[in-house]
Amino acid sequence: MKEQLIPFADQLPVEQHTRFMRKLAEQLAKDLHPMFDKEIPENPAPDWILSQLYSSVERLIVERGNSLGAVMYRIDLPEKKINALMAGTHPDERIRVLSNEILEREAKKVWMRLHYASK
Repeated sequence: MKEQLIPFADQLPVEQHTRFMRKLAEQLAKDLHPMFDKEIPENPAPDWILSQLYSSVERLIVERGNSLGAVMYRIDLPEKKINALMAGTHPDERIRVLSNEILEREAKKVWMRLHYASK
């Protein structure tokens, strides 16, 4: 199941999964704007989120590679970490690796908001 690929989703009660997926899609759209430009469905599926993320990261690298640093700053991913990851990754794998780092960070932001807002 693709939901297992979404970090932190399994750490929330089942009744919050849909809300988590929606908030995650919204966070990605906000931080990857204008690359993530699709209308977010009411109940975004993990497959949809992953597909949009990968295509957005690919567009970001290809079309706006010079603004990658600014986007990583907005997401709160350290530039040194990203540079080290990219240097140690085969070019064919860079989109996947960068997407996974972005997904991890964005999911953590959303999880923390949902987790601590409910306490």
